[in-house]
Amino acid sequence: MRYSFEIRKFIYSQYFFGGLRIALGVSLPAVLMLIVFHNRELGFTIATGALGACVVDMPGPLKHKHNEMLACTLIGFVAALATGIATAHPLTLWLTVVPLTFVLSLIVVYGYRWPQISFATLFMMIVTLEEHFTPMQALINASWILVGGLWYTYWATLVSRLLVYRIEQQALAESIFSCAEYLLARANFYDGDADLDECYRVLIEKQIAAVERQEAARDIVLRNLPKVKSGKLDPRRARLFNLFINVVDLHEFFVGAHTDYPLVRKTFAGSDVLIFYRDLMRKASADLEEIGLAVLQNNPAPRQISMKAELRAIEYELELMRKHGLPEKNPEAYTAAAAVFRRLWSATRLIDKMRRRTRGDASPTETELQIDHALSRFISSRRVPFMQIFSNLTMASPSFRHALRVTIAVGVGFWLGRLLPLTNAYWIVMTTVIILKPGYSLTKQRNTQRIIGTAIGCAVTIALILFVKEPHILLIVMFASMVMSYSLLLFNYAASVVFTSSYVLLMFHLLAPGSLRLIGERAIDTVVGCAIAIAASHLFPYWEYRLMGKLVKDLLAATRNYLEASWYWKAKPASQADKARAASATAAASSVAGAVETPVERAVFADANAGAVASSSSSTVVETVAQPVAVTAEAANEPLASTPPLEPDLVADSAVKAATATAQRLSSVSIGESTAATATKGASAAATVAATALDRDYRYRLARKNVHIAFANLAQAFQRMMLEPKAQQRYVAELNDLLVQSHVLASQITAAAPLLQSLNEADGQPFEPVQRTFGVVRDNLAFAQDELPAAPKPDAPPAQTDALKELRRELDTMVVAAERAQSLPADALHDLKLLAHQCKQMLTASTLIEKDAAQIRLPV
Repeated sequence: MRYSFEIRKFIYSQYFFGGLRIALGVSLPAVLMLIVFHNRELGFTIATGALGACVVDMPGPLKHKHNEMLACTLIGFVAALATGIATAHPLTLWLTVVPLTFVLSLIVVYGYRWPQISFATLFMMIVTLEEHFTPMQALINASWILVGGLWYTYWATLVSRLLVYRIEQQALAESIFSCAEYLLARANFYDGDADLDECYRVLIEKQIAAVERQEAARDIVLRNLPKVKSGKLDPRRARLFNLFINVVDLHEFFVGAHTDYPLVRKTFAGSDVLIFYRDLMRKASADLEEIGLAVLQNNPAPRQISMKAELRAIEYELELMRKHGLPEKNPEAYTAAAAVFRRLWSATRLIDKMRRRTRGDASPTETELQIDHALSRFISSRRVPFMQIFSNLTMASPSFRHALRVTIAVGVGFWLGRLLPLTNAYWIVMTTVIILKPGYSLTKQRNTQRIIGTAIGCAVTIALILFVKEPHILLIVMFASMVMSYSLLLFNYAASVVFTSSYVLLMFHLLAPGSLRLIGERAIDTVVGCAIAIAASHLFPYWEYRLMGKLVKDLLAATRNYLEASWYWKAKPASQADKARAASATAAASSVAGAVETPVERAVFADANAGAVASSSSSTVVETVAQPVAVTAEAANEPLASTPPLEPDLVADSAVKAATATAQRLSSVSIGESTAATATKGASAAATVAATALDRDYRYRLARKNVHIAFANLAQAFQRMMLEPKAQQRYVAELNDLLVQSHVLASQITAAAPLLQSLNEADGQPFEPVQRTFGVVRDNLAFAQDELPAAPKPDAPPAQTDALKELRRELDTMVVAAERAQSLPADALHDLKLLAHQCKQMLTASTLIEKDAAQIRLPV
């Protein structure tokens, strides 16, 4: 491990930045009250409100974070006020705490940051349990908690607003780091000694992390799209936006680099080509990490890690394979190796492009994608359906069951805290609430980490107190522990607990020196609270397998949509009758054929950086948009036939300007509305075609995003299920294989999309087997989706198996016929071979997915 690199990465990360912001925001009111007003109790009360609000201070869009912290503060004020008033009598306290705990636990149904709001408001309630207030004292106490929450809300908002670009850079850098880790996981497949099952397990984990980081970066970067200032784009925002688009496309390259690893390992066992692929991926991963660190530090990326040796070595090995006749002897293995090389070569060029962006070599205002309102479809809505809480008042709701568990656990913990000696009800209840999560597996994980972290934290704190007598040193250690506690919270909970225990115990030691009894009580309270939490997790459990059926169906639907978005030329080409009907429109639009063609040539679809550009011939383009063009011309009363021909450069420039003008009208487009449909309203033919191409690109990217998210959701649920009791683990083998095959299929679709596009210009070529293959894959996904949760079916009948074999043979025949006809350019012929290979892999994966889905009998 490169320790210096990891240290710099952490210091500049959003985690350390957030930990420092939280530590300062929480401690400043307490220090101010203690030093200036000599009022320790008031300082702690204000800090309590700040502690509650800081729980919601997580990476995300500034506007939403501000609203969430504000909602948390106001709800926490009500909870603290109600609890404070009820402390006057034990009966009223119980009658208040029980329903209040249930309601505050149930608000997790709203998702997003509401689980954090639920915990923070429960925290503000719990810290008031041990007090004895009159109604006026309760109001004053709750008001000071409100002041603390408001202080932290606007402190965090001000700091975040001042450092808004830093926050965007940090989120973007995390996405780059996760992409590098994903590529590193891919490299392990080319290590002959590595176990394939373990490689897939690690790859799925890294895919989940990459999707999460991309979502976080997308939510921040796209909500702060480049803004126009005096007619020019803000260069900093434009650079961050371009880097984000680049890293998403780069992740697509790496996903599409999937291949038949058992075949590759078997064919090239003992060959240096596997080592070259592995080393190339590892170098590219290290290079990408350096770019991520440069983005974090806001510095130009250092010199590129040279990958020329590996690239040339792989080229040489592929050339040797051709000379030895491997494409004829084992075409599958050769095509697989060549396809991976092509993807990785394109990826290295994109990495170099990202490096140039960090240095400012690229244009400071041009963007990878056109900025318009249509990008809003990539941002998930944060609207809160407040009435949803009432529809969850049933045992069929996981959130309702969670609220019942928390309510019972809090009641038992509070009762034991009052009953047992040497215990504190506050610590017991707080530990229980911290550990108890909606899912059994998460509660189990937190319980173990909490016990271990607390034990280590108490031991370290005792050693510090015994051997360090200087209060100023202990104060520095306490603040450093506080910073590290919040910094590690999001990605290393056990270490965070160590520092949390340390700074809390040091704080009480500095306030009341000489007593180690508090440390023992803290340890006892933690053990009791953990025991209550783990016992309560078995009450009304909602096991993960109950959710798996719906998640499987969502993944199948998302994969099918992704396939259809990639297969943008649909199931069949235009028929001769369609061409005849379009002939008149073609003749009428001949004067603007160049204008129609040029924007499409510029509009990159699916794989922008692979060099696959939609350069359809003018006749094909007019076929596609003949009717919209005719309607538009008629509506505008433009005499297209009499329009004089234009110079190509002038046409291209006017077409792009028209497309830009069309995009500006999209500000009224609602989320999810077709850009092309809106663009045709009064737009010129060229603008319509350009907007249609842009809309296709957006649809593809949105489908790609959705399939990655659906895969991550199912994979996370599967991982949680594997931590549950074995009796509650259902269809493990089938779900595991379905996850692997779904990832394989998505990878093959990703790799096939640019090949489809580059071959689309070869009009009249016999590519029917490819079309039928996509139709079969789509049908397999549809059947698999419809079969859930049907009874298990037997294996595929021989007729179906023979049909798939016949289709594979037709794909091979298609390639052979294209070679003999010599009607395709060499590059197009190579693309056709790669596409045939991808189609075979897609057939295999979709067939296995249908087979697995037929065996899974889970509720949906």
